[in-house]
Amino acid sequence: MNATEKILTELRSLLEEGAFAPGSRFPSEADLADNYGVSKLTMNKIVSVLADNGYLTRGNRGAGTRVTEQLFRPHGIIAFLGRFSPYHLRLCKGAQEECLRRGYFLAVFAPETDRFQACLSMLHKRNVCGIITCGYGLLHPPEGVEVFCLDYTLKHENSIPHLHFLNSANYEGGRRMMEAILRRGHRDFVIYSSERFYLESKAPIAPRVRGFHAMMKEAGIRDYSARTFYGIPNSLSDAKQSLREILARYPGVTLICTDSDNSADLLHRAGQELGVEIPGKIALTGFGDVTHLPIATVNQNPERQGELAARHLIDRNEDPSLEVPREELVETSLVNEECIPILFN
Repeated sequence: MNATEKILTELRSLLEEGAFAPGSRFPSEADLADNYGVSKLTMNKIVSVLADNGYLTRGNRGAGTRVTEQLFRPHGIIAFLGRFSPYHLRLCKGAQEECLRRGYFLAVFAPETDRFQACLSMLHKRNVCGIITCGYGLLHPPEGVEVFCLDYTLKHENSIPHLHFLNSANYEGGRRMMEAILRRGHRDFVIYSSERFYLESKAPIAPRVRGFHAMMKEAGIRDYSARTFYGIPNSLSDAKQSLREILARYPGVTLICTDSDNSADLLHRAGQELGVEIPGKIALTGFGDVTHLPIATVNQNPERQGELAARHLIDRNEDPSLEVPREELVETSLVNEECIPILFN
């Protein structure tokens, strides 16, 4: 690196670090030339490069050169691919906070499923230094780009290069929720899941539901499979049918434990249309901490997931030799346990 390049690099760094206030007058080329021991012609070329790159704004003759008013040049770009749902927005918030703290920019995309691959193909090592995704299933990363899949709990091939998984500890969250339900005296209850792929009988049971089942088995409730109902995602008519079936098979049911706040909201709406007070006559629990219903739920710490994913990607971008975890779990916590009514047997 020659003397001109060194001076250019130093001045660029000073401008990016805020050594010169935005809008302030930049030192004259004559003063800079004296300070750095170069000719005025050399310094004129350096200042011209900084102006061409947007760091400085030249005034009319005699007005001097000023520091650009709004100067934000990110160290890199992280792409976030996710739906505009309350939960995904919380993931995005955590990632954004970490990016801003480290001087990176978060670019957010929410393509429909049929356009996801086209969106992914536009991202490559030249324009992003990492990708965070949630809700689009398993993907093969663009060559050389690190990708973090958030909240992906299905079986996956762990040998795909540059692909990482970061989830909440949903199994433990499921156990914690069921433990609270049992501790408060409920025995005649059921589980309702609208998150499992309902058309495939061999579809894996989600970790949170396995957590429910594990605690039921420990409590001696052996018919946990019969007490688990699977519904169609986002289908109110199917939720109403499931609720009718639950009430027919378990007329004394005191509580319905759902696998997501979305499932809980769906049952609440189904109950309204069928004249059944849920939550109320029948207690209700959720999972995700994004519902407005007054129910117990599980906080999956999505902000923490987003923050950690962005941190790992930025760390790797700044030090390519750094090892990035292939899989990581974020702790969950029980919220609003007091909303589970206590039964006195």
